[in-house]
Amino acid sequence: MYLINGQLHDTYSLDDALQHLQQALPQQLEASLDSSTVIKTVSAFAEHLRSANADLPLDPEQRQALIDFCQPEALLYKRQRELGADADSLRRIDYRQPRFEAWRPLGLVVHITPANAPLLAFCAVVESLLAGNINWLRPSRSDQGLTAQLLSALVACDASGQLPGYVAVIPVSSEQTGQLCKHANGVAAWGGEAALQAIRQQLAPGCRWIDWGHRISFVYLTPEATTPEALDAVADEVCRLDQQACSSPQWVLVDSDDPQVLCDIGERLAQALKRRAAQWPALLPTLQEASQITMHTQMASLAQSFAGQTGQVWNGSGWRVIWAHNRQLAPSPLFRSVLLHPVPMALLTATLQPWRNVLQSCALVCAQPRIVELTRTLIAAGVTRIAPIDSIHDGYEGEPHDGVYALQRLSRRVSVSLATAQLPRQARLDVAPLPAKSRAPIMDKAAFIAQPVNAQAQLYFRSGGSNGTPALAGYSYRDFDRQMRATADGLFAAGLDPARDRVMNLFYCGGLYAGFLSLNKALECLQVTHLPMAAPADEDYREIAQLIIEQRVNVLVGMPGTLHRLFLNEQERLRAYGGVEKVFMGGEHLSEQNRELLRSCGVVLIRSAIYGSVDAGPLGHACQASADGVFHLMNDIQQLEVVAFDEDVTIVDDQVGRLVVTSLARDGGQIVERYELGDTGRWLPGVCACGLQSPRFELLQRHGTLLRIGTYFISLSELATRLQVPFQLRLDHSAEGIERLQVHSELAADAVRARLANNSTLMSAVDTGVLVLHIEQCLPVTFIQNKYSGKTPLVIDSRR
Repeated sequence: MYLINGQLHDTYSLDDALQHLQQALPQQLEASLDSSTVIKTVSAFAEHLRSANADLPLDPEQRQALIDFCQPEALLYKRQRELGADADSLRRIDYRQPRFEAWRPLGLVVHITPANAPLLAFCAVVESLLAGNINWLRPSRSDQGLTAQLLSALVACDASGQLPGYVAVIPVSSEQTGQLCKHANGVAAWGGEAALQAIRQQLAPGCRWIDWGHRISFVYLTPEATTPEALDAVADEVCRLDQQACSSPQWVLVDSDDPQVLCDIGERLAQALKRRAAQWPALLPTLQEASQITMHTQMASLAQSFAGQTGQVWNGSGWRVIWAHNRQLAPSPLFRSVLLHPVPMALLTATLQPWRNVLQSCALVCAQPRIVELTRTLIAAGVTRIAPIDSIHDGYEGEPHDGVYALQRLSRRVSVSLATAQLPRQARLDVAPLPAKSRAPIMDKAAFIAQPVNAQAQLYFRSGGSNGTPALAGYSYRDFDRQMRATADGLFAAGLDPARDRVMNLFYCGGLYAGFLSLNKALECLQVTHLPMAAPADEDYREIAQLIIEQRVNVLVGMPGTLHRLFLNEQERLRAYGGVEKVFMGGEHLSEQNRELLRSCGVVLIRSAIYGSVDAGPLGHACQASADGVFHLMNDIQQLEVVAFDEDVTIVDDQVGRLVVTSLARDGGQIVERYELGDTGRWLPGVCACGLQSPRFELLQRHGTLLRIGTYFISLSELATRLQVPFQLRLDHSAEGIERLQVHSELAADAVRARLANNSTLMSAVDTGVLVLHIEQCLPVTFIQNKYSGKTPLVIDSRR
């Protein structure tokens, strides 16, 4: 049965199939298949298998095996383990050098699969799809159309419509394999040595050969660990699959050269097989296979009888143990045929050397104190996998197979080197992802807090908390790593130079505060010299200034209020030092007075480098070509909309609106879909002069229920509840450069102060000196109106 472009055909000409497929090949190679599309499709296929409508020729065991294989978490984990967390991104391998690398598909992969594993062909194609390849499959003659039907059902689950062009099943004869492989960039084949050699001879020059040949696995045990339970486990794993799997033990090698010890172990192993063999349905060998078993057994008996070789043969109902007291190893005739040999640990490497290329699994049975030395020796001898005997057939997610990662064999590693002056601040050479349209309603803070944190959350930060009990924002470590890598890219674009900069982190820490830990992680990604100092708990900045000078720190990162207080208090020493060249802040602005203070101390670059929130993560970063307050969207991890003030209508030009974010890197913790940040902004047209292709937005004033002042969040709804009259807030800076909050209302100043006295957050900001509170009595008709919406905004934020 053929599968061409998603359609099943009982008959099809090979020439017609190849002509049809080759015509579309250049376009398919030029396009790219996102792994997330594959994983979503495979996940949908697993759900289809669970349904009563899945009319596929599978028995219950096969159906469950495919459902288990198609779990999205397992496939995602496999891809991350084998290719890395950011496999598709063509990014710098070192921020200090303009050298970029990424994984890319091989292109066209032809799969030639065996007859003894009916589900292997389907799994092999899915694995190759994860690497982004186009796949042509030549199934075995015994396949009977099973794989074509399975792949057709898989393609039908693809909502994107991409997969039909990436999968074809072409059941041709062995003689026609060369035609099938003519245009292949890689050929993956399974089989014995002779079959693989015949296929390889038909490959075009330069085509990658991905062979999965027969392998030998064995048990290595020490005499003191040979308990009845251990030997029962050996018998179980010999009988479970009748030694048909590569991981089935063929040999039992003993860490002893004493014939009496070997004879005793052989006798007890035979008893274990006698006890356990009936627990497992036996696979009957063919006539030829049965004759090989007989020949092997009789030759061993003859050698012991006529050549005087030490050994013995134990036979039972469908099983046998063949002990030869030498180290001349040979493949087992299988079907529950165990070969027993003496191989002391000192002779392991020499004994196994002729078999090094075909060794796979070893079930190690020994006392705990010997595990490390025997593991080291077995791996040095060529074993690629060591496991307990009772789980020798069981793998784990992301485990290498036959000593390699399969997805790396199905991929190619590409590199790009640029001249030093080319794109000097660009961390990635990736095409911007297309924004996805969402019909979800806009999510506010209350909706974000109300949703439960899912089981994938591993890292929690305090979110808000100015009004009542603080909420928590949850992240998985994978999410956090992705977001901090994007933050590192943003700091790099903003001007941080890992090759020469020495950075001090002055963000606040403790109390589940996100900023300090996040910056630490981003700076670690950058591999920059870093002093994680944190902001002081009091107003004493003397130690910080001293450490800046002693350690030749030239870059400071922190909140504007902290940085201002540092330079205000220690300006004499910092001015004399003159070594602080760059200051990077959170998303808030620094007043012009404060900028003059920093410049007078030698600071050249002052920039709000990163914009984001605890709830949604980092959103934007500055660059060296844009004005302060302008940010590039981190579009590899976030989508941003500018939405009208009065209705849920997306603004596409440069008009001002509400900022609404959807996170693309938030699998763990909470969903962030169309979440209103409480800020306003607008898109900036054109491509930035810095060379980055990501869209830019200008961050404007606050809009919503929370007002951020330094590290404090003031609840506007709480202020409204306390004042009980119309009011307007105006934010700017005092003559000393400290943030100032002006409250305008029709109440007298004393009355306003009395009503606000119990707002602990506001009073803390005033008492700690990060905020000046100014109250002015005026009529609401004098309030400033928003020139864009025509309405009277609650907050006028003039902090610059």
